[in-house]
Amino acid sequence: MLALCSALVHLLLLDGGSLGSVTMVAMAAACLPCAWHLWRSPTGSVWRVTAGVDAAMLVLHVQLLGSGEHLHGAGPSSLMWLGLALVSGQLVLAGAAALRRP
Repeated sequence: MLALCSALVHLLLLDGGSLGSVTMVAMAAACLPCAWHLWRSPTGSVWRVTAGVDAAMLVLHVQLLGSGEHLHGAGPSSLMWLGLALVSGQLVLAGAAALRRP
C-alpha cells in the first residue's frame, strides 16, 4: 500500500507546465512494479530490490530538496513531506523484511 501511495503522491505533484512532470510520471511508474511484486510474491529478493529503489529515491529527493529544484513556491509542499515520509517508511519496512526473509 505504501508503494501505491507513493505513486499517487508523485502523480499529485504533476505540474502541467513543467518538464519535471515527465520525471514525476517516471518515478510514479517506478513504484508500481515493487507494489505488484510485493502484493503477488513478497520474497526476500523482492524486498531487497524494493529497499534499494526506496533508498535511491530517498537520496534523490534529499538532493533535490537541497538544490531547490524540486520545490514549488517558497518551500517544500506538504505533499513533498508526505512523499518523503512514505519512502522513509517503505525503506524501514523493506529493510526489515529483507533481513527476515532468505
